[in-house]
Amino acid sequence: MHSHFDLIVVGAGPAGLMAAKTAGEHGLKVGLIERKNCVTDINRACSMMVVTLSGRYLEDRVILNTRTHRIGFPKHGFSIPYPGPHRDFYSWSIYSHRGNKIQLGDYEANAQKGEAGRISATYDKEALLKSLLADALKNGVHLFHGYNVIGTATSNKQVTVFTAEGKKFVGTFVIGADGRSSRLAKTLGMNRSRKYFGTATTKGFEMTGVEPPEKYALFQIFLPEYPPMRIWMTPRAGKDEHFVMVTCLHPGADMDGAFNRFISQGYFASWFTHAEIKRRLPIVGNMYSYIEDPYHHQVLLVSDAVWCQEAEMTGALISGWKAANAVAFALAEGNISKDGVQEYTLWWKEEVIKKYDYRNMLRNAVMPYCLTPDEIDVLLKSVKKTLQSLLDPYETPKIVGEALQEIMPAIKADRPDVFAKLQKMHTDPLEVIFGNCIKAGFPTTMASG
Repeated sequence: MHSHFDLIVVGAGPAGLMAAKTAGEHGLKVGLIERKNCVTDINRACSMMVVTLSGRYLEDRVILNTRTHRIGFPKHGFSIPYPGPHRDFYSWSIYSHRGNKIQLGDYEANAQKGEAGRISATYDKEALLKSLLADALKNGVHLFHGYNVIGTATSNKQVTVFTAEGKKFVGTFVIGADGRSSRLAKTLGMNRSRKYFGTATTKGFEMTGVEPPEKYALFQIFLPEYPPMRIWMTPRAGKDEHFVMVTCLHPGADMDGAFNRFISQGYFASWFTHAEIKRRLPIVGNMYSYIEDPYHHQVLLVSDAVWCQEAEMTGALISGWKAANAVAFALAEGNISKDGVQEYTLWWKEEVIKKYDYRNMLRNAVMPYCLTPDEIDVLLKSVKKTLQSLLDPYETPKIVGEALQEIMPAIKADRPDVFAKLQKMHTDPLEVIFGNCIKAGFPTTMASG
């Protein structure tokens, strides 16, 4: 058993490293536990997009400062070093399988503006993690890698953290930053009140030689597959590569077959004539509603552990920073309680849950579960105007929804069958729309309470 820590952080992703670094800067004795032996390696699918550089996210305007090599959060009042590369991109195209699309942002016009015209940028996550880890260690954080946390127990104002390897760690507070499949959320019973919407499976491919019509853009493509699948594609930062992901809410679906058909047949095959796969990166994670209360017995959960799907890098950094500051304040006050860390818990309830409806995020995925591929094609080719340049998982669905509302009279007249399905898409509960996905998923093996 190791000596007592003021704070134990479980998970060394962006949120955990940010929490550990921030607590260390306040002079706390911090233990950081990570299951990976090489903390900064990225071995799972990740598009590595900055959300967002074209609008607000969590009430802040993220600043990617290329002169000082920092990422800033002016509303919250902090910034971090980022010495890695980035790749600006200038539009977001949402394609049907036949090549019709909705366009967010005028690519050529935005590209001519440079940084001022970017919809956002991709970054190098390994570089970000290395920088955060270096700062954490510089501020006295104790790193314990290669340990799998399996649970906690709280007694006499102390939390004992247990690992599968038999090691125990004791601290006053714990911050759980252990991701979408959080073991802490499961063992503490914090998932029991959450709604489950399915298990998202992704297979990612780092590829060279991809030749889309716009080199530096985000692409979302509906595939003519059943069960429904989508492609997401982004340019990599610091490399002449693209990251191409195929996603599906039915584990066990033939995603490799769908991907091979996508790159070799149909409208998009010409983009991949000279393409080569350099690395394959999968990921599996569940879709839940938020955890309403992120505090339980001196354990605070942050980032993806409490979020719906993903907090994005922005949400991870902000939530880790907020939680660590709340712990430092509570310890200074000698208030080892939920009230002591209310700066974090109130922020979560008032600034995230109340202002960012997780259902808006999940609406990104509903269309192929309500419409056939050909019906999606009809819809996308009916939107003629270029939409606002914005990368935001909560606000962009609203922008697309408003554009679709404008064409509803024509759709109702020409395709009443599609119109009827669209009405149901907006009125049916998500539990109904994702009914088959819920049945096909496996919540109990990932993060159930």
